[in-house]
Amino acid sequence: MMKSSAGRRVLALVAAFGIAAGVGGVRPATATADDIAPGTTAQSLFDTAGPHGVTTSTVTDLCQESVFGMIAHIVVHLSGNVDDLRCTQAFPYGLQSPIGVNTYFPADIADLDSAPLILFEGGITSNPGQYDAIVRQWTGHGFVVVVSYDFFNSLAYVPAIGLATAVAQQRDPSSPLFGKIDLSRTVLAGHSGGGQATLQAAALFPPIAGAIDPALRMIGALAIEPGPLALGSSITVPTLFLTGYNDVVVPDFAWVRWWEYNLVSAAPAWIANARGVSHFSPVDGPGNYRSSGAAVAWLRYIALGDDTAARFFTGPDWRLRDDPTYYSVERNPRANALP
Repeated sequence: MMKSSAGRRVLALVAAFGIAAGVGGVRPATATADDIAPGTTAQSLFDTAGPHGVTTSTVTDLCQESVFGMIAHIVVHLSGNVDDLRCTQAFPYGLQSPIGVNTYFPADIADLDSAPLILFEGGITSNPGQYDAIVRQWTGHGFVVVVSYDFFNSLAYVPAIGLATAVAQQRDPSSPLFGKIDLSRTVLAGHSGGGQATLQAAALFPPIAGAIDPALRMIGALAIEPGPLALGSSITVPTLFLTGYNDVVVPDFAWVRWWEYNLVSAAPAWIANARGVSHFSPVDGPGNYRSSGAAVAWLRYIALGDDTAARFFTGPDWRLRDDPTYYSVERNPRANALP
């Protein structure tokens, strides 16, 4: 069951922004708010594999097996990544279609009442397999994750493809996800160009969600180092922006603040600039991406009502503000008003 203080926070979000959340059949966190010791970071607490196994038909191999993949491999290592990139065979990294959807879900989905949905898109020219590690981490925490891609991964039609696939699986009696995806707890997420597409979708999807499926609700957005073609003033769902102090592709001081985070006024918003994080850190292993713990905490807070995770984002003594992982952390007036 959701702890009472977490319930109050979620109900406050529901009342203010018309979103719905619940825990369904996903296991609650084992920690409580009282377990957070001084100096504990989101990374140390939430950068874990999660309690669920992962099921997916996605197959990845080392990216170096293709010319395009070798170039990507060299670029990320020159930027400081530790782990080798992994890729699917989506063109131009292989000979399969460059447009598609990969689905990940908890291996014990049959034992769960339902699981929240994450619609994820990678960066421009990226391969979906490059995000396999972080997507598996999220799935292990009890989420169905749909990764949609078209190589350019920069506009809202890409998450729309993922959403259509998720709804179809939810309705298909032959699918292991039949009746198992809680569309009322749908989170938009993306990196780089996909982060830009996420912000576009966060503006476009909520008003028409009911027309797509009566149960569909967008409850939040996670924009990781997003591209510039989005406006914060059009976003109406709680949004976390994650940036990197070493990111020279999407600098924290540029559009991410100028016309994205700074213009979010209709919903709670947070922005966290991680030390030592480059633009390619999110495709490193979760243990090497220093904001992977904060991402998990955000997802658990917004979709699972996790009281421990909520302490990093809400209340007067919110923990992310003092997290030494980050060079700077801010939240807007809407977020400040949350209990």
